[in-house]
Amino acid sequence: DFVGASETIITVSFNPLNSHNEYVLQWKEYHQKWETDGQSKQMNSNEMTKTGNGKIQTNIEGLNPGATYTVRLRTLGEGSQSEAGKASPELIIDTEAVSCTPKPSCMIL
Repeated sequence: DFVGASETIITVSFNPLNSHNEYVLQWKEYHQKWETDGQSKQMNSNEMTKTGNGKIQTNIEGLNPGATYTVRLRTLGEGSQSEAGKASPELIIDTEAVSCTPKPSCMIL
């Protein structure tokens, strides 16, 4: 689930499965190909903090401002030769554009 986005960070959450502890969160810019440009991070649900509703929430950092990203989640099998499971439905998320306008709280009238 999409939680939020800033200029360089996307926050997502998901319900962990009882049958899996290991996950891979994958992302890429919308126009890129998964095979050549996809990035990922591996996560263990037992080592992550869960929100009040039992979901796991995580950030994807170091993104480009004003870009559109595709994000998906995969489960990992057991063992060192872990095979990635079927990918979740993809989320398409825009990061915020860099703002050139001062925020109202920073303006002197």
